[in-house]
Amino acid sequence: MALVEVLILLAVAVFLFYKWSVSKYHILSDRGIPHEKPTPLIGNINTKILLGKSSFLKFIIGRYQAYKNSKIYGIYTMRDCNIHIRDLDLIKKVGIKDFDTFPNHNSAAGDGGETFLSKSLIALKDQKWREMRNSLSPAFTGSKMRMMFILVNECVVEAVNYINSEIQAVGNHEVDIEMKDFFTRFTNDAIASTAFGIQVNSFNDRNNEFYRTGKAVTEFTGLVLLKAILVGLVPKVMKLLRIKLFDDKILNYFNHLVIDAMKYRAKHKIVRPDMIHLLMEAKQHYEEKNADSVGEYAEFTDEDLLAQCTLFFVAGFETVSACLCFTAHELLENPEVQNRLYEEILDTQNSLKGKPFNYDALMKMNYMDMVISESLRKWPPVILTDRICSADYNLKDDEGNLVAEIKKGDNIFVPIIGIHRDPEYYPNPEEFDPERFSEVNRSEINPLSYLPFGVGPRMCIGNRLALMEVKTIIYHIILNFQIVRAEKTCENLMESISGFALIPKERFWMKFVPRIS
Repeated sequence: MALVEVLILLAVAVFLFYKWSVSKYHILSDRGIPHEKPTPLIGNINTKILLGKSSFLKFIIGRYQAYKNSKIYGIYTMRDCNIHIRDLDLIKKVGIKDFDTFPNHNSAAGDGGETFLSKSLIALKDQKWREMRNSLSPAFTGSKMRMMFILVNECVVEAVNYINSEIQAVGNHEVDIEMKDFFTRFTNDAIASTAFGIQVNSFNDRNNEFYRTGKAVTEFTGLVLLKAILVGLVPKVMKLLRIKLFDDKILNYFNHLVIDAMKYRAKHKIVRPDMIHLLMEAKQHYEEKNADSVGEYAEFTDEDLLAQCTLFFVAGFETVSACLCFTAHELLENPEVQNRLYEEILDTQNSLKGKPFNYDALMKMNYMDMVISESLRKWPPVILTDRICSADYNLKDDEGNLVAEIKKGDNIFVPIIGIHRDPEYYPNPEEFDPERFSEVNRSEINPLSYLPFGVGPRMCIGNRLALMEVKTIIYHIILNFQIVRAEKTCENLMESISGFALIPKERFWMKFVPRIS
């Protein structure tokens, strides 16, 4: 083939690729939705974010603030057209009032054939999701959390023991600790115990298999990150080629962990107050309820159970540790808040009169709740939530005016971090002020302006468990130590965070000073 012909074919291929990369970029303009001009293939996402040199967090806040006079705005993520809603009344319509038109998440990764993704609660759609949600809800009641508190508290004790051992090791009265690693290990151990029914101590056995596997699942770097991008860009091609996000070795590990535990417990009639037991109960109740049913909803399979256990791990591993990191950082930056929290903790200890700390005592702590609520307001671990439109829909404001035409299959996003940092809802939003959530002030907060766990029926089902984990370890840490600035403490979190992860480049270094009894 002549060189000229090769060059012509190459030019045609490049042209066709270009046309494909920009083929959806007319959508927002056609519907009159404000947006910035996209870059071919990349869309509106700054390439610096993809390279880890700029922050996705700041990008989402910046887009939200740029359209303060609009109820909605658009962002092209690669080739995908995403509609962001910033008006609270419209968020209520999409997330609650007209939920039947927006019932599902965008689960491109879950549609790829990986069971632990496709059968997990977050990926399930329509009636399958409703059935699974109804089956799982009883597992997260207050009484069930009270049972699991014991398991979480055991992990907290091990974490506090580690800090004390580090202090003794340096022969000093204080020690600097990097808290992202610390809280990740605690979260790992808590999930291992509460979700999978196994006991590990990642502070002593720092390279245990459960911890290694968990890091492999939750750290989206290298090849996994590339595959995740391709799943978002060309999900049908990835499914056709049977390319999975995660190595079969990882999936087999979780499979054996859960299925073997279930069989052993069933055979020996072992009861442990953890997620596997609660899911086994849910499975039994579901099958009894649907004993006379036929079809796809008639059974709750072992794969269904495995998917939920794995989801609790993936969903809780990074989000809980991130919440803990930001909460601890705000406590060292705001010593008056830390001191007041310590006073409430002492009052709680005194009220126990020598009895062990328990779930009911934790739930009575008002200032603790205010502190964690404000941390989740300022630093929500999940900065966006999404819905997929299931039918053509006219999005109208309360006066009946048409805001936009939403088409079946459209991606709808709620920019949680933008709303949480909006001075219209939270004066001086960059300030850490737990008083926003006092008993008096909380009633003034629009519920749609505070969405750390999502909105409507699709909000996080495990929020009670997550809050219990966060509050329990913060309780014990502040009871035993004062958290103060270390030499390597990050000076400005917002400016130091880059890429998609909520981690500053200096990480979360803090100094722990033992309290004198």
